[in-house]
Amino acid sequence: MRLTTKKKKNNFLKVTTTSIRTWQAKLAAFLLVSTTINSSCTDPSDAGLILDPDINQIGVFYAEIPLSAYLVDVDSINTTNPLRLVAGGDNSEYFGRTESIGYSRMTFSAAATKPSEDAIFDSARFNLNITSLTAEDLDNLKSFSAHKLTEPILDTSYYNFNHLAYEESPFASGSFMLKENSDTLVAMNMDETFAMDLFTKLQNDDPIFNDIFSFRNYFPGFALKGNPDEETAINVSAGEATGIKIYYHEDEEDTVSTSYTIHTSASRHFNGILTDKTGTPTEALIEKNKAYDVGNLVGGKNLLGLMVKLDMEPLSNFLDTLENVTFNQALLELGPVENFPDGKLPPASFIPYFTDETNKILTREVDGMLLSIQSDGYNQTVTDEDGNVIPAFTPAGANPLLFNSEKFNYEISISSYVNSLFRTDLERTDILLYPRTPSTQSSPYYQPDEIRSLREYVLNQNSIKLKIFYTKMR
Repeated sequence: MRLTTKKKKNNFLKVTTTSIRTWQAKLAAFLLVSTTINSSCTDPSDAGLILDPDINQIGVFYAEIPLSAYLVDVDSINTTNPLRLVAGGDNSEYFGRTESIGYSRMTFSAAATKPSEDAIFDSARFNLNITSLTAEDLDNLKSFSAHKLTEPILDTSYYNFNHLAYEESPFASGSFMLKENSDTLVAMNMDETFAMDLFTKLQNDDPIFNDIFSFRNYFPGFALKGNPDEETAINVSAGEATGIKIYYHEDEEDTVSTSYTIHTSASRHFNGILTDKTGTPTEALIEKNKAYDVGNLVGGKNLLGLMVKLDMEPLSNFLDTLENVTFNQALLELGPVENFPDGKLPPASFIPYFTDETNKILTREVDGMLLSIQSDGYNQTVTDEDGNVIPAFTPAGANPLLFNSEKFNYEISISSYVNSLFRTDLERTDILLYPRTPSTQSSPYYQPDEIRSLREYVLNQNSIKLKIFYTKMR
């Protein structure tokens, strides 16, 4: 009896081991084959290979779903007080000629010491605190100029299409060697007549320095410009380091100059854009907030207001073919980005906002929050007081597509979102990609990068796809 029992036990172990090895072989085959399968199959639910159709009750599948993209020229990009002045521009075969002009008021400290009547003027500079740039040919000098406004900056909202009149001749100008990925403080020479006039008014305690409103009547502000033909745009911090410095000494024996500063800290400012898209694919964009099919290449340019819209209907069609499934992973991938110069990195990230036929960001009715795909692990839906399922919103849950500097593409996991679409009453929407700068300690959530730079990117439509891994219970 013991021998018989032992024999049966060994036979059982032998059969079990053989089954495991067979299963392992089939799993290896699945992993090899599944990478070549995409949603071009007639039935998307067949896009995959069941591990063991005769024995197992679980099927693991892979689907690759191509998405169509459109280009939208969004209306009313508010550029008021972005803490960055953008000056300069570039020329592109895809986007055309783009120029950004930064406009700003100026201010001063009422408590600052002014030069005495006997003080001696040394010099004056207009300083720019450059925090970043997009540029080509950094081996060449880059030129910038500041022009006195001839009309005031008002206490109102300004947009990327707004501009103000300014004097043709600059009151300050300079050419500099710049470096990418470095903060730089540069100083432009000022017009001597204007500088001496300021110094004299300071010496004589002129009424223009009694208060900020009197000063604005004398000096409404400035327009900061670059040259788009130099293929460079700078981001200048609006703060105490950007503005006019007047240097003087009180008597002949002074060996160190004293300075008086008129700066841009806490001063109203905005960025305005000039563009000529003649002869480019983006020339077709005539109406604001209309989705255009511009061909095989799509792309966006931040301050210009061009955004990519993703048609997500193929995802809905795919989900309609499925039953009794769980999504293990869903990835949205865009790219690689078409060729770009080393000094012109694409936007660092995007927020995938919900949109529809209006081509505007959808907002939640109850509180007006901007709606977007939430990160994996965050709720994608909530129930309102009437029992309706509505999209969830958590500032920290915003799910950005991040630029991968090794693959030169954008990618994001949207597994929770796809599961929520499949299992709840969450309504599928299209996606509008807005550039954002990742959060920092000083800015707890996401700050709008579309109003702070001229970063751009171009993608091939064939490189935009969803990659979905899912399990089907039979």
